[in-house]
Amino acid sequence: MPGGVAPPPGPPDEDAEAERSGGSRGKAAVRAVLVPALIAVVVGTAFVAVFLAAFSDPRPHDLAVGVAGPPEQVQQVRDGLERDRPGALRVVPLAGGPEAAEAVRRNDVYGALVLGGRAPQLLVAGAHGQGVTQTLTQAFGPVAQQAGAQLEVQDLVPLAAGDTRGLAIFYASFGVVLGGFLFGIQTYQAAPQLGLAKRIASALLFASVSGVAVALLADVAFGSVPAGFLAVGGLVALLALSIASTAALVLRLIGSAGTFVTSVGLLILGNATSTGNLPAEYLPGWLQPLAGILPPGVAVRALRGVTYFEGDGVARAYAVLGLWCVVPALLIVLVDAVARRRARTA
Repeated sequence: MPGGVAPPPGPPDEDAEAERSGGSRGKAAVRAVLVPALIAVVVGTAFVAVFLAAFSDPRPHDLAVGVAGPPEQVQQVRDGLERDRPGALRVVPLAGGPEAAEAVRRNDVYGALVLGGRAPQLLVAGAHGQGVTQTLTQAFGPVAQQAGAQLEVQDLVPLAAGDTRGLAIFYASFGVVLGGFLFGIQTYQAAPQLGLAKRIASALLFASVSGVAVALLADVAFGSVPAGFLAVGGLVALLALSIASTAALVLRLIGSAGTFVTSVGLLILGNATSTGNLPAEYLPGWLQPLAGILPPGVAVRALRGVTYFEGDGVARAYAVLGLWCVVPALLIVLVDAVARRRARTA
């Protein structure tokens, strides 16, 4: 077999399994029968519970929307929204149509209502997904009806032609997170005592190749994330390295139990709060803060920002993802140093 790759397990041997459990067949049965089933059930149930809590009935909370027009009309709209949709939308007063359009393009607001013309005009960014556009259309439709007109909707930031459903960034990030999770597991299974320098080299290889591969697919081949090869590749590589470093640290600290921890923390919570389906404002209160902390949410906002919203979130992504890359590596150095010192003392 290639170096670092375990051969097939071979024929069943109950005595060998008992020997691995200190000679106890009872312990061997628990380890081999109950533990895998329990872990799989817990991880699967956690996935279902988190995603149902996040997306079974998503409703916005404090979603920033602009309203441009005379102050008294802006106040009327704010009062109406608080009466009909309490806590759902947060009104940001804007001076006029040009300012409203610029705020939508910069992602300062998720949409903007422009008053004062022959009919109220709603400026939206289709890049946020159909869910946001539908929320704003339903919220501001009554305003136009009260004015005796039909609401005019204008999409200032439409989705790319290669991503008509707005899910490409989510799929790209999910695949990279899955790959980083598998790397963290494999790096310690294949070579448990490999030196840190070579382990880091392996992680950098994984991250750089992931960045190139995803950029070629998402930007060049399918045109679903048309932000430029270097922009997409760089952010994806940082996401891959941050996940791989974190998973490797968890495996280094707690061993095989780290598979369960990283499954819940990175795959389930990370992807549920990645905002690839809906903005963070649609998440339950206990999940919403994670969107700006865990690597998937930070990377997805940056990829969306560099593709559609004048680089929104990119600078923060480089800083936050950089910390997720460097801090785990430094902690592994510390853990290895402590382990070596204890070994010498013993």
